[in-house]
Amino acid sequence: MRKFASLTLMALFAALILLPSCNKEKVYSSADEWVADVQRNLKTITVEQLKQKIDDFDMFYLLDVREANEHYPGFIPGSINVPGGVLIFKMKNDEFWEGQMSYTPTLEDEIVVYCKKGKRSVLAADALKKLGYENVTFLDGGWKNWELTYPLEYDKNLDMLNHSEPAGESGGC
Repeated sequence: MRKFASLTLMALFAALILLPSCNKEKVYSSADEWVADVQRNLKTITVEQLKQKIDDFDMFYLLDVREANEHYPGFIPGSINVPGGVLIFKMKNDEFWEGQMSYTPTLEDEIVVYCKKGKRSVLAADALKKLGYENVTFLDGGWKNWELTYPLEYDKNLDMLNHSEPAGESGGC
């Protein structure tokens, strides 16, 4: 009986030591490796598919996760600028969405995110999925791909050029 108790205690001790090592978060050697890993679990949309959705007047949120100074010189029509650094803090903020003349997205609403080339939008889409948003895609190739494919299909806010960032809350803390 003592032998059984000793073996059980040793097995329990070994499990306590080994179990936490199984829960270690993956460490990436580069941001590109991280983006590639995250991207495997996300849906993507092409610029042609996005253009069709816009032309068909589909109902969805188009979020530009670039910084404000990147957004205002040129952006996809109908997009809302929510920089990636504050995205998770703005998603359920009714005041923010009212200021955008929009409703606060529900967890079921369709959301398309884009950035300059696509990497930040991958991380933004992943963050939204982790917040429970079920229907999130990122634009393959981002703004640059849109700009090259549809060079005449964009909006810009010339008043914002060479000005400081818009007033209001910044950061997420």
